[in-house]
Amino acid sequence: MQQTFEPGQTSALAAAIPAAVCILDQNAHIVAANERAHAMFGHSIVGQPFFMFLRNPAVREAFRSVLADDDTQTKARNHSHAPTAITLDVSFARLGIDTNGLPLVLALCTDATREENIERMRSDFVANASHELRTPLTTLSGFIDTMQGAAAKDEKARFEFLKVMRAQADRMSRLIEDLLSLSRIEVDEHVAPHETVNLSGVIGQARSLLQSLANDTGCKLEVSIPARMPVKGDSGQLGQVMYNLIENALKYSGRGKQVVVSGGIEQGRVVIRVTDNGPGIAAHHIPRLTERFYRANVQDSRTRGGTGLGLAIVKHIVSRHRGRLQIESELGQGSTFSVHFPLAR
Repeated sequence: MQQTFEPGQTSALAAAIPAAVCILDQNAHIVAANERAHAMFGHSIVGQPFFMFLRNPAVREAFRSVLADDDTQTKARNHSHAPTAITLDVSFARLGIDTNGLPLVLALCTDATREENIERMRSDFVANASHELRTPLTTLSGFIDTMQGAAAKDEKARFEFLKVMRAQADRMSRLIEDLLSLSRIEVDEHVAPHETVNLSGVIGQARSLLQSLANDTGCKLEVSIPARMPVKGDSGQLGQVMYNLIENALKYSGRGKQVVVSGGIEQGRVVIRVTDNGPGIAAHHIPRLTERFYRANVQDSRTRGGTGLGLAIVKHIVSRHRGRLQIESELGQGSTFSVHFPLAR
């Protein structure tokens, strides 16, 4: 025997469920909804057709199947644009009957936007990583075939080919190391480090490691920071942040240009700025620079040995340290990458 629900009971039931819930009549009109459902759809929705908000035919079919069989529970995904673009998982189940003996259906709406975005990012990541590895592998395979064939007895050609092969192998090694590094960082991102680190010393170490690159690129690397800037952090990861930011600045500045690392304590925070005199970055690229494998100039980045993961690594490390990354740039005027960390007391 099916339970009979009066209007007041359907409203009370919807309000008691800790998720977005609508109760529908046999014509899919909303007879009751809780606050979460009102907030999700942005309307006074009671009395409105449910499918005014959810237009996916699969959702309609799921509703019909529940009406046809009171033992059925179904679920479908819908992409909604009202009031904002969200992805919903909608589950239907027969609830009972109303006072006229007509069926009532419970619709449970779960926001799956974040889940879908994560899945899309995962798919994009796998596709991009595969592409980045396939390119040097294809190059290696081609040169191996040539060395086994036409260039088998050409020592000069073999020497040149081996240099190219070494460069491609190094490229793959850097990519794999960055992928592993990013994976390790993401695992620990929710755990804030507690060691007190002098960021000035970390920057000094990064400068020493990169001085040879500065010499090779003809750039002047200038560091102007206080002797002590204490933060709570992981010294290895903070070193990776400073190394990546300074390395990028040196690579993109151009011969004869200057890279300046400056900073200090500002309003209770440690702020470090890495400024270059490179070509600058167009405004529409800036919001996406920290995405994995995103490059403002693909060919230029690969020519300079970039993996497309450096700034993604920086972003996640800064996030773990409860800090903030800021990027300022203008075409033809160079760029400034700033990191802001809480000052250790």
